[in-house]
Amino acid sequence: MYSITGSVGMRRRWTRLGIASLSCVLLLLALAGILDHSAAWDEEQNLFFYEPWLDPALVYSPTEVSSVHFDLVGALALAAGFSEADAAAIQLYSQLTDSGILTGSSIYRTADAPVSWPSPPDPAETPPSPFCPDPAATAATLSMGMTDTVECPGCFSSRWGPYNIFFHFPRDRVNELQALERWAFGDPADPLIGVATFGFSSTARFDWQGLVNIYEITPCFITTTHAVDTGGIAAGSLEALGIYLHSLGDHWSHGDCIAATEAAGLPFAAHVQAGANDPLAPCRWLMHEGEFGHPQLFPSSHRTFTGTLALYDALVAYSLQSERPLYWPIPIDGEGQYLYNALYQFVHSTAASNPTPRRQQAEALRGWALQTRVADPAYQRWRLWLPLLAQADPGMG
Repeated sequence: MYSITGSVGMRRRWTRLGIASLSCVLLLLALAGILDHSAAWDEEQNLFFYEPWLDPALVYSPTEVSSVHFDLVGALALAAGFSEADAAAIQLYSQLTDSGILTGSSIYRTADAPVSWPSPPDPAETPPSPFCPDPAATAATLSMGMTDTVECPGCFSSRWGPYNIFFHFPRDRVNELQALERWAFGDPADPLIGVATFGFSSTARFDWQGLVNIYEITPCFITTTHAVDTGGIAAGSLEALGIYLHSLGDHWSHGDCIAATEAAGLPFAAHVQAGANDPLAPCRWLMHEGEFGHPQLFPSSHRTFTGTLALYDALVAYSLQSERPLYWPIPIDGEGQYLYNALYQFVHSTAASNPTPRRQQAEALRGWALQTRVADPAYQRWRLWLPLLAQADPGMG
């Protein structure tokens, strides 16, 4: 599962700068600054990737990861009863949903083989809608939903591809987050039905979203529904679960932005450039900086804490329906509420700007989960009653 070869570099294609080169360079530097200061639901500065199935783990710089999507998901998977190998797979694919490529002793990608992408519709052949009111006059110049900046040919969940909104800003709707949940918990033959989002004739590409308000400068948005080419990742697999957990986390992380765009009657949520008093202020890229810390000083941290509880609920639900886990999940309110309190401390005792304490707390949680489930026989899901015959113990099911 973990041996992946080859190398795919991320390529960004910019036009020749000409007279406006200086302003373009300044904009790019500003965008880089925004991305570098993303908080724990995104890649974090100086929080580097490691291969969780290796002991001791080797840290690989400069590949950065998220303390929630990566570190915490792995620890919670162990508390939910998964083996160390299975927890590592879930953890890896939770992070790959964002990163696309992770470089360690091997190169890991969302999918090894190139995937097929949905073709963008022709605005001229699309009926008018509130979000594309004059398609006949809209040039078919694609500014959102491109594939030329995705991290690898198999990176179907890329933040820069046609399914960016579907995987990273999903609303709790039957064709968005709930579709991902059905796929993660489904049968291997079940397809993932996803929504692709395309923008046309904008004055800026979607990958500049941190510097512009794409809703104001894009005259036409069109969404289409497809069976997503997941590159061989099957419904119900650990990889699918990891991807769903990432989207579930993003749903909570972007919850205020989703609510703001729905209140404004916009077709989807996305990061934008907006002032502090703008109705879309919750969609600013820097909003992630308020997701951790003391709950009275950082109200958004309440949403982050609720999101971590939702991640564990999903892991427990999968664990209970699957025969793979070795142990019964540790109840969130069991063991003196250790797990609940650990998540509370993970969110409310750390700062968004410093991910190191969160990694340390996630490591402590991993160790506690491994020790707790081994020490108490009630957590052992499979017991050996006869030679070469194992059967499930119903004690905590």
